[in-house]
Amino acid sequence: MKKRVLISFDVEEFDLPREHGGKISVEEGVKVSGEGLKRILELLKQKKVKATFFVTGNFAEEVPDLVKRMVKEGHEIGCHGVDHFCPKKTDVEKSKEIVEKIAGVKVVGWRQPRMFEISYNELKRCGYQYDSSINPAFIPGRYNNASVPRRSFMKKGILEIPTSVTSMRVPLFWLALHLFPLSVYVRLARNALKKTGYFATYFHPWEFVDLGDYGEVPSYIKRNAGKALVKRLGMVIDELKKDGGEFMTYAEFSEKQICRKRGN
Repeated sequence: MKKRVLISFDVEEFDLPREHGGKISVEEGVKVSGEGLKRILELLKQKKVKATFFVTGNFAEEVPDLVKRMVKEGHEIGCHGVDHFCPKKTDVEKSKEIVEKIAGVKVVGWRQPRMFEISYNELKRCGYQYDSSINPAFIPGRYNNASVPRRSFMKKGILEIPTSVTSMRVPLFWLALHLFPLSVYVRLARNALKKTGYFATYFHPWEFVDLGDYGEVPSYIKRNAGKALVKRLGMVIDELKKDGGEFMTYAEFSEKQICRKRGN
């Protein structure tokens, strides 16, 4: 079985303080995320791997040069709504228009802000090929997806690519890399690869910035943030490379999966 590694980043304006009762402007939020994004791009260039970046319309309009840089360096651009804190139904179409115009490439992938529910019919209508808005786990007050398949699946003409979880449905997303011992995270990632044939995870650029100035942000999120997280992600990449992991974008993965599921 091939070991396909899908690393992605939700490139949004840093709005976590607002989620916890604080205040932060879109401009400052974009600045924080932009700083983290630059660190990520340097890491990926050093490790020679490609990733997928799901970008909000707000971020793309504020820093178009960074969006173009991602494309120039061979990464995939997907859509992540317009205003991350205030998602609207019209964002599926509007964000695609904004991001495609700025990036200069066709967008085929979508991730809903905070991985909330999305209409597959609307994704299909707007020309998306795949969605990655499901964390197949049960997190009280957040997700109730314990019965959703852990492997990719087709739904209404859209390929759904769930984020990887353990056999006990423990999410292997961004927060896990902050909190788990590195050796444990790597072992769980390897197990996911064996079970499903791929490992899909996601992070946010603002995680790769020191968040000490933002008192509203919970301490557990600040743990191993900033340059420490850059180092940890680099080590995960190195370990999965040793195992023969094939790093690819979500679009590349979706093309292969759609062809296989259609029997082509």
